[in-house]
Amino acid sequence: MLYGVTSFFHPTEGNPSRTETDSSPLFRNSRLKEILEKGELKVAGNNADEPFYIVNAKEGFPGFDYELGKAYADFLGVKYIFVSYSEFNEFADAIKKKEADIALSGISSSLERSKKIRFSSAYLVSTPAALIRKSALPPPAEGSIITTQSFRSILDLQDVSGVTFAVRSFSNRHDYLLKKFRNNRIFTYGDTPSAWEAVKNGTANCFVADSFYIKGILQKDKSVASNFRPLLEQVQREDISAAFPLGDPVFIRNFEFFLSELSRTGVLRELEDKYFNKSDWVKQ
Repeated sequence: MLYGVTSFFHPTEGNPSRTETDSSPLFRNSRLKEILEKGELKVAGNNADEPFYIVNAKEGFPGFDYELGKAYADFLGVKYIFVSYSEFNEFADAIKKKEADIALSGISSSLERSKKIRFSSAYLVSTPAALIRKSALPPPAEGSIITTQSFRSILDLQDVSGVTFAVRSFSNRHDYLLKKFRNNRIFTYGDTPSAWEAVKNGTANCFVADSFYIKGILQKDKSVASNFRPLLEQVQREDISAAFPLGDPVFIRNFEFFLSELSRTGVLRELEDKYFNKSDWVKQ
């Protein structure tokens, strides 16, 4: 868990939600008031999305978003309850129906998605990234010193012939490929793991996902780097944010304060390093 996180906060000091009075219409109509009264925070996420959530996790490594959600519940002084859903539309529906209060699951924000939920400020910044089979990259010209080191971002593939992509359908990365690689064949799948399996099985030769998902793959299986080249350099900013109910400024302001304190104290950076730059979370 985020050991020591709650020591940065006091539930009644500096907390915007607690400065609202019961007579305030904003607080009275806020989901936050219901959470505090019930004593529980229901957080939606996809428990198959490692390392944001890790099934049968090692002690102390339940996943990035699990730790973030649990720390927020501790900050509020309520019980943390995880509710599992597979994808964004399910998260949004669950929040609307009050089956979940917020969603934390490596969710990237977009204008279209913002019609269904309200996004927090970004707590991670990602980019469309890729794992390309090394055999799909052109060999250096005879006498040339250029190697595959020239390929650092997905945009570096624009002049490479024969690249076929596998990506999750209706994702920001899918939209990006449709804009930048109109003439390439793009295989789409209902979830990101299926897209990765398609590349491993040879259906396509380039897997596209957000950079944190790909970092997770590389941490989990070191052998991947033998046959695939990671392309992680930023080509487009993607904000990873929490999802909240529409029209609830009190609730989101409370979370924004919590998030800003995690950032200010360096805890958020430590958590990112724990799951995306180190492999201690990987089960042997």
